[in-house]
Amino acid sequence: MPLIEYKGKSPSIDDEAYISPNATLIGDVRVGKHSVVWPGSILRAEYAPITIGEYCTIFDGVIMVTRSDKSSINSGNYAIIETGTCIFGCYCEDYVLVSRNSLIHERSSLGEGCILLNDSVVPPGLTIAARSILKGDPVQTIREQSRNDVLKHKERAEHFSELFIKIKNQLPNAQSYMITYTDFVKLMLDNSESKDEE
Repeated sequence: MPLIEYKGKSPSIDDEAYISPNATLIGDVRVGKHSVVWPGSILRAEYAPITIGEYCTIFDGVIMVTRSDKSSINSGNYAIIETGTCIFGCYCEDYVLVSRNSLIHERSSLGEGCILLNDSVVPPGLTIAARSILKGDPVQTIREQSRNDVLKHKERAEHFSELFIKIKNQLPNAQSYMITYTDFVKLMLDNSESKDEE
């Protein structure tokens, strides 16, 4: 797991977070409690900080890059960022879902419980209202989701973190950075089979 210092600043990872050995974190990156960063993701905080809150999941192949001192990236708690997404500067409140292959430009802001559907593009400086569901290039609002929908998203985010906790319980002597993606997938399959038997 490459953790690379840049201009005197190194990634800071909570002891209860999981960073894949195949992810790369550069510079002033902060990852909160119970958050997960999966293989192939690259978080480059070379010019401004990248802050990941608690219970966040950064899926495979996500790119986060701060390209200037005005392009910091801040993810609130319970955020889910799906595979292939690129973020170049954004403030996300809690319970945000960014679906596959989306692109988010600098100085944008996503309100609590926002959902970006697949292949969405958020232009620079756009502020999106809480609980909006959007898609398109550039994004347009389709509808709003309910508070109950937001709570379901919270449960989903917690589910990903709980799977990691089960891995740590099975490997009590392992630190988070020692646990491999293979371990995680095996546990998910075992968990799925046990539910089927019930």
